[in-house]
Amino acid sequence: MDIPEELIAALEFPALELTALQGVNGVGVGLREENEEFFDELAVRVYVDDAADAPELPSQVVGLPLCLVEFPIEPLFAPDARRYDELMGGAQIEQAPLNAGTLGAVVLRNDDNSLAALTCHHVAGDTGSRVFQPTAPPMPIGSTPDLTDSLGHVITFDSPMTQAIPTPVGGELWLGRQVDAAVIALDEAAQHGRTFSNGITDGFGPVAQTVAPAVKMFVRKRGSQTGPTGGQIVGMASVVWWQWGSPPDGHRYVMTNQFEIFFNPSECPDGIISRGGDSGSVVLRSGTNEAVGLMWGGVRNGGRRAVMSDMTTVEQRLDVTLAWTF
Repeated sequence: MDIPEELIAALEFPALELTALQGVNGVGVGLREENEEFFDELAVRVYVDDAADAPELPSQVVGLPLCLVEFPIEPLFAPDARRYDELMGGAQIEQAPLNAGTLGAVVLRNDDNSLAALTCHHVAGDTGSRVFQPTAPPMPIGSTPDLTDSLGHVITFDSPMTQAIPTPVGGELWLGRQVDAAVIALDEAAQHGRTFSNGITDGFGPVAQTVAPAVKMFVRKRGSQTGPTGGQIVGMASVVWWQWGSPPDGHRYVMTNQFEIFFNPSECPDGIISRGGDSGSVVLRSGTNEAVGLMWGGVRNGGRRAVMSDMTTVEQRLDVTLAWTF
């Protein structure tokens, strides 16, 4: 489903105003929804933590009906324990001593043709942070950690934390970005004999190309916690809260131009499309090896909805290529 650019532009300011309301954590546009049933018509989708405690909202915004969606969006991080001697997408990674998530893919850095690991910034941490696969070893103060499972250090990242110029909204200053992504050097992994593949585990195979996502597109992913699951893109979120890090006083972090995925029951046997630890998963168009997104958000203890960034934007912002061959 094509969403007109002029509609997205018209929604930008109302989305900021609505998201500033207590209890609202994001606003987008996509399929109209009632009781988890989707209709082939556009609506403004307002995401709330608790539908029973939602603020009073208008019936229409920018000429479209409004639908209320209960979806407490959080970055997805949690531990796992499987080791991959051949590194590829879908493997669990961990930054010491903070967070765990998913290695989305081994990518090619365009500036020097070196290989690196792609994941989310909130999983890998800031530039210079060391990342391990599958888990970080104990690091008592004054001791030398075991680096056998180290991949290397974060080379660069892009997220709301890197936004320098805030947008004033309702008495606050918002810092927003379209991606939550980072790349990690693989030099230490190579030193310990690991090999690399641009494939994704569980039989997904190598990434063939990157294409832009679209509403109504069916997608699938392989996360380190939930394994292979699938769903459908049902909306494009103009703005959602990014509940990570510590913004400066009077500021809030947000993600802009994100895509909402709703689970496909036939591809999610336990009714869950993602949970904590799936952040960083590469999202593919169903039936293809075309990468369309980088998953970063959802319901931490497991839920039917997830949020991803546009993979074409991730590649552009981090100057990497997912589809590579040597």
